[in-house]
Amino acid sequence: MLNNFKNYLFQKRARKFLSKMPRERRFASYEKAKNVLILFESDYSEKNPLVRKMLKTLKQDGKKVSAWGFIDKKVITTSILPDFRVLNYKQTDLSERPDAAFIRELEGLEFDLMIDLSLKPILPLQYLAVHANASCKAGILRSDLPIYDFILDVESVLTSDEFVEESMDEKYLFNQIIFYLKSIQTKD
Repeated sequence: MLNNFKNYLFQKRARKFLSKMPRERRFASYEKAKNVLILFESDYSEKNPLVRKMLKTLKQDGKKVSAWGFIDKKVITTSILPDFRVLNYKQTDLSERPDAAFIRELEGLEFDLMIDLSLKPILPLQYLAVHANASCKAGILRSDLPIYDFILDVESVLTSDEFVEESMDEKYLFNQIIFYLKSIQTKD
């Protein structure tokens, strides 16, 4: 019941924000994206080797990368750095919206591309995705909200290709998004 209310509140807030704060949507090919934001669900140990490897790959390709994660723990051990941070429930309100200071900070940053690697709906990360100041936002299909510009519909992949759901992880999602961003050719 409480989760339904939190989801309802998120939907209402997101629709209001998206209607009041229109943004210039622009496809960002992999080559042209210079500033990248990665949203992710942190592992319990907060080491996040998979995410760190992805960040390293992007940095080797000349991208400036920031990563914002969320963990379902009361106390976090990861220090908050300008380009890598892990939030927890202490940095959210009762509706799981991140503190206003984090939202303001994120809105003050500009990104060419935002990649949401969360595989399940995590409200704090969804709030971050809505408020991120990115020209192109990529993620998986979760709702009818127009948050993402580039959407992977993994449900159809899971059902059509007899894909084993356990092998669906952040690495698979990251590789798919990067593959398509590199493949799509634009004339701008």
